[in-house]
Amino acid sequence: MKERLQRILCCLGMVGALSVLGSIPVLADSADDNIISYNWSDKAAANVITYANIRENADVNSKCVGRLPSGAVATITGRQDGWAQITSGEVEGYIRQDLLLYGEDAKNLYEALYGMGNETVEAENITIQETVNENIQEVSAEAVQTAGISGSDLDLMAAIIECEAGGESYEGKIGVGAVIMNRMRSSQFPNTLSEVIYQSGQFEPVWTGKLSSVLSRGANADCYAAAQDVFAGANTIGNCLFFHAGSGNGLTIGNQTFY
Repeated sequence: MKERLQRILCCLGMVGALSVLGSIPVLADSADDNIISYNWSDKAAANVITYANIRENADVNSKCVGRLPSGAVATITGRQDGWAQITSGEVEGYIRQDLLLYGEDAKNLYEALYGMGNETVEAENITIQETVNENIQEVSAEAVQTAGISGSDLDLMAAIIECEAGGESYEGKIGVGAVIMNRMRSSQFPNTLSEVIYQSGQFEPVWTGKLSSVLSRGANADCYAAAQDVFAGANTIGNCLFFHAGSGNGLTIGNQTFY
């Protein structure tokens, strides 16, 4: 379970090489009581449930070089086409501006999550998803029960993710799972996982038999990991309810477009 929480909360797991997020100092406005004085004018905090991806370039398809945990702080060094260029610890790269809060809002978020003091909040070192099959263990019954998700639901989510995005980046896998979760919350669709996935005419792997085949043998480890992240709240596609292969109007991640 500790490794699971590290991956979700300390951020790593999509396409890329090994990366480390360095130390993030606890920040405050005054030097009273040994609290570090800090200027928040050029700072931002990750306004996300789990983490914000740090990309090598200002492009969603660019290599992931790190992750900024929820509420953690980065220094803004530039802006480019909806992206913020940042540094945080030893990591430099780009984060989508809509995933960040700035200035006083960033300060308030950071302090709400980490408090004020003179200690240091450090990110965990975790292997990025490129080596997931070597580094992610089998999903345990204990982890499933702790998360409040039934084993059958986890199996089903992981299987549909493999069927629809098995060859996509981890971010794309999360996108497929997030579409399903969005549908469960939408009045336009059924409100259970099974009903959404097996709804007539919605997911091709259901009627072709591919989903049944993957369920029989069990989905790949990276798809199980993505399924757990989705159930934990990970979302790379916002409120999108649909996706298709190829480019088009919407958010394109890898070889799929979400809308």
